Amino acid sequence: MVFQKEGTAESGSESWNVAQGYTNLKILKPLVEMDKYVRIALRGSEEIEFSLMMTPEQKIQARIEGIKALVECLRETFENCDFAMEKEGTRNKVEELSKRVEIVAEFLDGISYSEYDARTGVNVLRIDEAHFSNCLNELRSIKKEIPQPLNKNNLIFRGSDEVDLDKLAKMIEESG
Repeated sequence: MVFQKEGTAESGSESWNVAQGYTNLKILKPLVEMDKYVRIALRGSEEIEFSLMMTPEQKIQARIEGIKALVECLRETFENCDFAMEKEGTRNKVEELSKRVEIVAEFLDGISYSEYDARTGVNVLRIDEAHFSNCLNELRSIKKEIPQPLNKNNLIFRGSDEVDLDKLAKMIEESG
């Protein structure tokens, strides 16, 4: 029989720890998705073969959406890990990275512009490649720095105590 009790589910005397599920879904999944959004921002698609079949207009739109999705994914990661930043300096580091994302977000409007094509009589979306690259490079730099504060707070790899191998061997001997 399962009972709900203040944020945990209890079965008899055991509690289920949902921390691993939360970490996988809310922190590790977005970290993986960031790589996908970087690939989309770079070439318009996650898959090279698919990007070769896209029209230039589709590719430009997808690249813009990829960089915007990367920004949102970074924001989500910071929001979802905020509660766990207990180790010294990690909360400040995450706040600093978050502020850098917001600075880039303010400049995203400049990554693209509309240009009138007199030949076709249509406005065409273009990417300011230099500006786009600067924004993407900064976001990739932020993405690269995220794992350190997360890992210091055991959100990536489980923290472990140092194991005294001599003591462990002695315990094994004594137990039979």
